[in-house]
Amino acid sequence: MNIVDAKTFTKFAVLDALYWAFIAAFAGYTSTYLLSCGLSSTALSIMLATYMGLSFIGAFFWGSMCDRLKTNRKVFIFSFTATLLAALAIYFTAQKNVWIAACMYPPAGFLFAPLGSNLDSWMLRSFNRDASVYGRARALGSAGFAVMMLVMGQLINALGYIVMPFAFGISAALVLIMALITKEEPYEVRATATKEKNSPAELFKIRPYMFLVVILFTTGIAVSPINNLKTVIISSVGGDVSILGLDSFIGVMVQAVFIFISGNLRVIPSSLRLVMMSVCELITMILIFTAAGPAMVILGTVFNNVSYGLMLPTMREITEKSVSGSLKNTAHSLSDAMYGSFAGIIALLYSGVMMDSLGARSVALLGAGIMLIPVALSAYNYLKKRGA
Repeated sequence: MNIVDAKTFTKFAVLDALYWAFIAAFAGYTSTYLLSCGLSSTALSIMLATYMGLSFIGAFFWGSMCDRLKTNRKVFIFSFTATLLAALAIYFTAQKNVWIAACMYPPAGFLFAPLGSNLDSWMLRSFNRDASVYGRARALGSAGFAVMMLVMGQLINALGYIVMPFAFGISAALVLIMALITKEEPYEVRATATKEKNSPAELFKIRPYMFLVVILFTTGIAVSPINNLKTVIISSVGGDVSILGLDSFIGVMVQAVFIFISGNLRVIPSSLRLVMMSVCELITMILIFTAAGPAMVILGTVFNNVSYGLMLPTMREITEKSVSGSLKNTAHSLSDAMYGSFAGIIALLYSGVMMDSLGARSVALLGAGIMLIPVALSAYNYLKKRGA
């Protein structure tokens, strides 16, 4: 850590850990909470699909806003504060009318789904684009999510969902304090003879970036039902909310290890890492479809998080290398949205109905078929580059 001083690294590592702890306490258990309040799996999947749609719009809006205002910090603080208010409103409304709360959740996605991309961009700028330092700090974010999911699962199982507002309220207050005391480096000013094009449409002309987006999108379609409706899958094999917490803890701690060592993994070509993450996701689908109990689902979650642990640093690296400075925030937000939001819109429109009519694990079988596409594309791309 010879470029970034220890104080800056520590602040961002703590901020990221607290932020992802908040996400675990709120978004990590909102689906389970709404199901406990009487929402059906089909209604939940439609709600999440709508949430993904507004998240996709939010990714463009907030990413472009950061690029236009040339600040990540101010945009993060504003949208995070609004997210906290939305979280409180959703929780307390669900106790009176779960349908109104379900309608309130999608607009919250417009606010908080792009926050992670914003924070990652802020860290990368402050770390002088050093992927190794970023990986170490971001790994603590994954650890924060994992620990909160484990603790929340046990507390909810013992005390009920009343612990949710306390957990995400306290973690949110700490996030805001850290964001306020963490400085922001000035945006890079590029001296060029001609005005640099900064329209988001320019991203579609960057071939390495667009290939990445295609891989992320197809992978996202396969994994979105697994990630967003995991509580239904775990229930189908005899698990409860405490198993959901354990599943997330084990999986995300594995993810944290891979993100932490991402600097060392850069010796592996990014094209090969795309193959590895696609194969791991295919294994995830096979394990979940054949699961006879929670242990197999958890093992599938481990492979899922190995995939994401490889994916996150790789997608940041490819974006940083291939996209110009004026569009980096927008590009990071778009790649996240294509994997999470846009793919989720498509997947969640059918996954709830499939689960209700064909069984919870039916989406894993379909996901395995879909994963053959990114596996084939990434393998072809790697072999082509290797032979070049």
